Amino acid sequence: MAAVIINTALNAGQKILRKQQRSTEVDGLVTLVETYTIRTADLATLEPDRNTVHTAFSTSSVKYSRMLVETTAINPLDGNLSELQVTYVGLDYASGLPPAYITTVGQAGAGIFGADASIVVRYLSDGSLFDTLKGGQITLNLGASQLSLPTKRFLPSSINGTAMPPNPRAREYRRTLNQAETVAATPPPKPGTFFSGSIIQWPALREWIYAGYVQTGISFKRRGLFNQIEEQFTEYFRGSDDFFTADGAVNLSAINGLYGKSFNF
Repeated sequence: MAAVIINTALNAGQKILRKQQRSTEVDGLVTLVETYTIRTADLATLEPDRNTVHTAFSTSSVKYSRMLVETTAINPLDGNLSELQVTYVGLDYASGLPPAYITTVGQAGAGIFGADASIVVRYLSDGSLFDTLKGGQITLNLGASQLSLPTKRFLPSSINGTAMPPNPRAREYRRTLNQAETVAATPPPKPGTFFSGSIIQWPALREWIYAGYVQTGISFKRRGLFNQIEEQFTEYFRGSDDFFTADGAVNLSAINGLYGKSFNF
């Protein structure tokens, strides 16, 4: 026969901690479940609100300042008693963040200079979520001048102290101009015009830009004090038409045969 807790053993407003269950996800987020026995009449006053700090509610001897209530559940018992289950999420240490968790997802045609796969990173952040949603920028060093352009978010070199995979090739912008063709022409002056001389046919431009791994997907949840983030990064390449085959794939032969000036960023 299961043990029965007599109602008179609990004073009004009292809660008795019966057990704790702890689990950790691959990104380091800790889930702590505490099960209490309370009087059913005290449910309205004892059930904690979402985001209540563990230190403010738990009767455990060890308390955590970075764990907040996420959900609660009630299970009625005999004798006008109830089981109150409180689930906290967060980290059970005072400072720092757990290392990022890295995987890859195979995707046909995703690779340019690397494997046909995207990098998927799961990690926790306690900073502003906007830092992961906003893009970045590149600066092209065009000889004597520089050009800044907005971009998607680049894969950083590290996340939460975990080194990210390097780009298969350095980020770069390459361009070349075909030989210019000059057509001699001396059209007769027309009334009201001052044109006279040669007509230059502008050369065709061949160019491509390779940005390495850039963000191609993101999902997140707010879990207590932290953002639980999953980001996907895939190689980025754009070029003029002659750098793609008829079926839309990147023409590596054309890339490797590109001549002319190269600008790195």
